[in-house]
Amino acid sequence: MKNITIVVVLFLQLLFPFRQSAQAFLLQPDEPPVQAELFSVAHEPGGRLLVGLRMQMLPGWHVYWKYPGEVGLPVSISWSLPDGYRAGDLMFPHPERFEFEGMTGYGYSGEVVLFSTIEPEAGDVLSSGIFPLTTEIEWLACGEFCMPGSARLELLSPEPDLQFASLARKWIDRLPKKHGEYDQLLQLSSSREKGGVTVVKLEYMGAGDLRDFYPYAPHEGISCVDVSVDGKLIELSLEGDVAGVVLGGVAVSTEGVFDVETPALGVEQGGMPGILTLVLMLCFAFGGGVLLNVMPCVLPVLGLKVFSLVGPHGEESATGRYLSLFFAAGVLFSFWVMAGFVWVLQGMGEQIGWGFQFQSPAFIMFIAGLVFAFGLNLFGIFEFSAPVVSGKVGKLASNKDIAGSFVSGVLATTLATPCTAPFLGTALGFAFTQPPLLILVFFTVIALGMAAPYVLLAWHPAWLKFLPRPGQWMFIFKQVMGFVLFAVVIWLASILGSHGGADGILALLLLLFCISIIVWGAAAVAGPGSSGRKRLGVWSLAIVLMLSAWQFFSAGAVQQAGREPAGGAYEDANGVTWHDFSPGLLAAYRENRQTVLIDFTADWCLTCKALEAGVLGNPRVAETLARLGIEAVRADWTTRNDDITALLQRFGRSGVPLLVVIPKGDLEHAEVLPEVVSVGMLLEALERAVPAASELDHHM
Repeated sequence: MKNITIVVVLFLQLLFPFRQSAQAFLLQPDEPPVQAELFSVAHEPGGRLLVGLRMQMLPGWHVYWKYPGEVGLPVSISWSLPDGYRAGDLMFPHPERFEFEGMTGYGYSGEVVLFSTIEPEAGDVLSSGIFPLTTEIEWLACGEFCMPGSARLELLSPEPDLQFASLARKWIDRLPKKHGEYDQLLQLSSSREKGGVTVVKLEYMGAGDLRDFYPYAPHEGISCVDVSVDGKLIELSLEGDVAGVVLGGVAVSTEGVFDVETPALGVEQGGMPGILTLVLMLCFAFGGGVLLNVMPCVLPVLGLKVFSLVGPHGEESATGRYLSLFFAAGVLFSFWVMAGFVWVLQGMGEQIGWGFQFQSPAFIMFIAGLVFAFGLNLFGIFEFSAPVVSGKVGKLASNKDIAGSFVSGVLATTLATPCTAPFLGTALGFAFTQPPLLILVFFTVIALGMAAPYVLLAWHPAWLKFLPRPGQWMFIFKQVMGFVLFAVVIWLASILGSHGGADGILALLLLLFCISIIVWGAAAVAGPGSSGRKRLGVWSLAIVLMLSAWQFFSAGAVQQAGREPAGGAYEDANGVTWHDFSPGLLAAYRENRQTVLIDFTADWCLTCKALEAGVLGNPRVAETLARLGIEAVRADWTTRNDDITALLQRFGRSGVPLLVVIPKGDLEHAEVLPEVVSVGMLLEALERAVPAASELDHHM
């Protein structure tokens, strides 16, 4: 839309020059509306040269910012540099706002200084022998009418021109600064549709009050038609589909000028995303829920589900059907609880993603205790029954079976959350940007997808004819699954070690020791022959004691956790050097135009570990990284890291694993790989990054 508007404006100027005043028309050949000149601002010895581009406009004329708004074209610069030198992006101070026939534009009137950098590659010394340097400047100047302009300029020397020193300082102060490469200082307050326009309200989280806000072009096909600022609140009117879009801009506050951005945008109730997008994402959510059943995190519970299908009630189809519904209820209950936590934490302004609960040592200890107790149950140490279930269901199945099915659903869901199945990452990345009602809908659909295979098998027992009939093998299988659950406890202990070290693991072992004593004692006091009231009282006390033990021992583990990663690098078995993620590191890669592979991972994510072993650990990947000179970065999300969460959201994801290839460190051109990645797919992405990086250099 913007380009069409510009073409129409220029076309009308050619057809109807008589609309302009005689004075304005006569000014064109003798007094151009824009004068431009280059000067050196600062020269770091042997390093980078900062160059200023001064543009002076006649009264009534203006040129445009890098994101000109609904109308206009930005100032552009193209250097002619010798081999071994590179120029940085053109840096724009914060602009002014202009109105043009009902449209909003951003630019500069009177005078402005833009900045660029020139530096030698590979740390060479900047030679004075390369001067003078030439550059082509292009702009669109508008006043009563618009006129494109250009100039071929020379930079004669790297020595700073002192006559421009105060002018350069004035405009450098107006350049946007970053609090951090991924600091999201804009938080979404509300979003709704009104008359085909999405009205987005944002809250500025930085220091001081806002004086103005200038939005970047958020996405192709999206335009900002109105901006208003009140204190720390910003209201934007956007045309186009904004769902999932990251919106950035320049915030001019009483404390300075800052580059800011939002998390991916959603649309609140009364303003839903496009119906086709919503339906597609819900299909992804259901399919991802189904595939969670075969992810490594859930495999231990998968065996228990198969066992229950061929258990004592395996030939009683009605009983199996009822128990399958209680399993589904456990899955739904767990997902609804997670949705509630997401609502609360997002309402508190927290940045969270899928599997966020495994970043809490206390939660890991709770789940480890639950899995351990489940394993003791499989070995017959104790039997736990629900207090009472009456009616037709109670006649068909025992209270023990009902409680077991429900707890199996809860346990399966809990162990599923570290995994991101195919399709699920895309659906969750979309869901976490939506309002509370849609988050609940997405979590419900994922739960239904996860429970669907088990329910279908229970309601169609003929599909299980390939399984052997009940017999002695079931007793052995049950105990084997107990050992599998104990292996899960070991895995959870290793995760806890990443949080709290040896002290965390010791706290977990003490908790498991207490749980084993408590359940053994409860089973001895209130055995199968005890009355229902006695069993209820004893097991209620046992649960209180176990929760107290968990609270006591987890407190010590939490105190040991929460340490920030020290940073640094390590070399894997194939000789690949993996650098620990930090916003500053990626900023340095962008500054040096270095292509990067980022691996988003976590110790509690078994899928991540499979990816590291089967794909990233492949020697062909190591050879390609070395041959192409691509840096490898590992973003470890084992413990909470808001910078990693923000970057995941920027790429439209809410959990791990995730692989991203970034040509020349430019996040705008990053390639996000799918959830399921093969060695061949990764190698192709790495090879594509090299020509993509060359193309970026060509446009500089």
